[in-house]
Amino acid sequence: MVVWVLAQGIFESFVGPLWGGVSRWIGEPIPLYPVSMLVGSAMATWVVFRHFEPMSWADLGFGPHAFGWRALLVGVVIGTVMILLTALLLWIGGWLRFEATPPLPYMVDTWNGTAWRLLVILGPAALWEELTFRGALYAAFDEAMSRQAARFASSLLFGLVHLTNPGAGVRTTLLVILAGYGLALLRERSGVPAAWGAHLAWNWVMAAVLHLPVSGLPFATPGYRATVHGPDWLTGGSWGPEGGFAAAVVLGGAAWWASRSSATHDTRTSET
Repeated sequence: MVVWVLAQGIFESFVGPLWGGVSRWIGEPIPLYPVSMLVGSAMATWVVFRHFEPMSWADLGFGPHAFGWRALLVGVVIGTVMILLTALLLWIGGWLRFEATPPLPYMVDTWNGTAWRLLVILGPAALWEELTFRGALYAAFDEAMSRQAARFASSLLFGLVHLTNPGAGVRTTLLVILAGYGLALLRERSGVPAAWGAHLAWNWVMAAVLHLPVSGLPFATPGYRATVHGPDWLTGGSWGPEGGFAAAVVLGGAAWWASRSSATHDTRTSET
């Protein structure tokens, strides 16, 4: 933690004054926080697991196979399909609708501009979370206890971190834990980059395509927005669809299927 805070603070001190250039290039204010968190997480992981508790990159979820384009593509496809399926369930039930919004004077009023801005924000945010929870923490719990303990412990901490988001509660935290468990299973099969691809795709499609809040955090989006109508337990309310029952069905189904697939894969591996 000390290394994380120091690395993040130093990075922000040097890069912060220059970060305005990125915002001017994009055309809108871009927060530095996700990038600085990524720098802090990466530096802390490198120092701890390379110098104090030596561990291979493969143990951290960055084996040779993890960097192939197929693994990353699989993650992106999984994340995209799952959030679109969640939105589709709500739309079919009449709980999700789209409506036009007036132009926003302080931002580039184009879909492309919004898509790139959100990618710059959500990409590093998803990466530092995956590096921390499915990378470092998962590896530490796996080595100290067991793979199953690593899945549950890293997912629990992942959920608790999101309690600081607006509108968080028991229901939303349980769903974030469920999402973390699914990402842990994906990490086991394809590595941390695949889990990052799924995490980013889920968040980016929600924000850039559907124009919905991401884990309780709304983003400025031009042209249109999706709105949910119905009880919060079903739709997620202000947290976004990922905080409702529809998401629980999709995430739970995916986790169940991945668990069965993982068990089958482990059995075949041990037999071999």
